[in-house]
Amino acid sequence: MSGFPVRADAVIIGGGPIGSLIAYQLARFGCNPYLMEQDDKKIMPCYGRATTMWPRTIEILDQLDLAERLMQIGVVTRNALHFRDGRRSTGGFMFGSRMDKLGDTFYKFSLHLRQRLTEEQFAEALEENDVEQHMRRRIEGFTIDENAQDGYPITVRGRDLEKDEVFEVKTKYLVGADGGKSTVRSLAGIPFNGERTTHRWIRMDARVKTNMPNHRCLNSIDSEFHGQILWCPIDNGFTRIGYVFSQVLLEKYGGIEGVTQEVAVKEAIQALQPFEVEFLEVDWFTIYGIGQAIAETFCVKDRVFLAGDACHTHSSGSAQGLNTGVHDAVNLSWKLALNILNLGKKSLIESYSQERKPSVQQVIDNDKVISMLISGQYPPRFEGRKEHPRDILTEWYTDVNVLLFTLGLGISYPTNTINSASSDPSAATIVPGERGPDVYLSTIGTGDPIRLHQVLKNEAKFHIVVFAGNPAFTRAALAALHTALAAPTSFRRTFPARRVFRFTTLAAVAGNGAADVLGVPGFGGGRVYWDAEGRAHGMYGVDEARGAVIVFRPDGWVGCVVALEDVQELWAYFTQLLV
Repeated sequence: MSGFPVRADAVIIGGGPIGSLIAYQLARFGCNPYLMEQDDKKIMPCYGRATTMWPRTIEILDQLDLAERLMQIGVVTRNALHFRDGRRSTGGFMFGSRMDKLGDTFYKFSLHLRQRLTEEQFAEALEENDVEQHMRRRIEGFTIDENAQDGYPITVRGRDLEKDEVFEVKTKYLVGADGGKSTVRSLAGIPFNGERTTHRWIRMDARVKTNMPNHRCLNSIDSEFHGQILWCPIDNGFTRIGYVFSQVLLEKYGGIEGVTQEVAVKEAIQALQPFEVEFLEVDWFTIYGIGQAIAETFCVKDRVFLAGDACHTHSSGSAQGLNTGVHDAVNLSWKLALNILNLGKKSLIESYSQERKPSVQQVIDNDKVISMLISGQYPPRFEGRKEHPRDILTEWYTDVNVLLFTLGLGISYPTNTINSASSDPSAATIVPGERGPDVYLSTIGTGDPIRLHQVLKNEAKFHIVVFAGNPAFTRAALAALHTALAAPTSFRRTFPARRVFRFTTLAAVAGNGAADVLGVPGFGGGRVYWDAEGRAHGMYGVDEARGAVIVFRPDGWVGCVVALEDVQELWAYFTQLLV
């Protein structure tokens, strides 16, 4: 064994997008991550895998200052067209159509680029934060000693594959983001429960010429023998094409072994008729079986965590894999960081599996329905229906709850210590556990527009947003709030305010200066913005004559809502979460 054990706040196994995203966030939040990857990502080719990010995923990456760099190299689509017999028809990926109709997000589009390019952008962000990617290193085991005197209870044993040497890393937490065949999950003894079907799909990335209308949109095509075909524009002029490779086709080519790139192209040309498609270059193709699996738990002993494919796998039918993994990474990282920095209680990290597993289970339940319908079969819940499966799929995707969940905008978390039920439900119509909508505000003086989400950056701090209402009605309550926050018994005095809180005030009027309008300075040393047209107050359901205080979790979901006069309730709220 070489040298002395390295020490790190968290060891992340897996240098793909999810592991890299976790390491980036921990570094951004002031922690010391150790990222380990058995392959050398720097020399790996740019091959297929995940390509699509939906609006909520882009939102939460934007709050981490990562979205813009991805949009610079990817392809944005705002619409999805569906074709049957060469004519536009209803059906297909309805959730990706007319995304301009989405009301409370400014990311009214999907973003497409191959996973390797996403990884490269995350790797650059890691380098900018002085995080080294330890390539060609594989985990071989770990032990946990909660009585360790040095504060690092986990010892991770790894192997340097270049030198063929064993090494150790002492750490506080271990995160497995190492894919569907996760070594961390296996070493932790976490069951991976699921099922596989006989369905097989082709996925390929190619540069093509075609007479398909709007071929740089996210399209789908009904095919008699190839199920519902995916047509997705991706980076650098390529297109992701996918279709069902039925049992009939497998028998035609003598099984999987007979499915060559030439076969995949030939069948794609057949499937896409009556549109003409010429394949100029094929960058990657694969044939794979469809299945769904989920880990029994996403956390062991509040020390070992799973994220991404390490804790859930499913088909690519509605492009949920990368998106769901990003949600895992963002949900977990701020909670880990606050515990690493001795600012958070164990209840934070305990909530990770409690929040993410039900959400992932819904993804998997939806995927079972989607993958069967795409393959031309009837899921159990639709047995007895007479319509063609493609028509039932249209019905499924046009359900508003399915649509919003698929786009990530409808993902919410249950009431728990972080998502606290309000003692005054009339203070706002937004409910704790829901995603916080985005809306334009105005800056003081210049009146420049600024989005609320731009203000609510993810820095592992709770955003305390004072919806001040119209001070003509709320001035007395605002003065009382200012006094309460300055009191020795205020929650701001109990906890290290600068490390865990960021205050923002929104006034439902405009004026020459904050104190002139509010009657008091901005709260908590934070900034004041105008909401003169009442858009933010209206979107969050805050009465301009009463005001309210809304606490946003670092990841942008709403944590707590209280009336202006009930701000003392925040002491009880934060006492459950913070040290």
